Amino acid sequence: MAITITTADVKRKAMITTSDYDSSISALIAEMQPALEYSIADPYLAATLDEKLQATLKLGMLEIIAGEFLEQLRREVGASEQFGVAGLSMGSANQTGIELVQQGATRLAPYLKSVLPMISENSPATTSNGETVFSLEEEVW
Repeated sequence: MAITITTADVKRKAMITTSDYDSSISALIAEMQPALEYSIADPYLAATLDEKLQATLKLGMLEIIAGEFLEQLRREVGASEQFGVAGLSMGSANQTGIELVQQGATRLAPYLKSVLPMISENSPATTSNGETVFSLEEEVW
C-alpha cells in the first residue's frame, strides 16, 4: 500500500481519545484501505513524489475510514439512547460519520478509476490545429 493510514490518524479524525477501539480501528483500516486504494487510478497512486496529491488521497481515504468507524460506533447497542427531563437531554452526541464519508468520497472523486474512461469517452477528438472533429455516429446539438 502506497499510503499509510494509522489507528492514531483515525482516532484523531473521529475524536476518539481512548484505546478501547484500537483493534476495531486497525481491522477497519486493513479492510477498507486496500479497496479504497484499488479504486484510485494507478497514475495518482504512483505519483509518490507529488506530496500534495498524496496528502489529498490520504485525507480522502482517512475521512471515509473515520466516517465508517463513527457509523459503526453509532450502531452499537445503547450508543444512541437518550433521555430528557425538564428540557434537559442526556445521551450520546449526535455524531454521525455520514458527512465525513461523503466529504472523503468527494475529495477522492477526481482520482477514481471510474472517472478515467468517461473522460476519454466524453472528449471529442481534435485535429492538429485544434479543431473539434465529430464522428458521424455522434449527435451534435
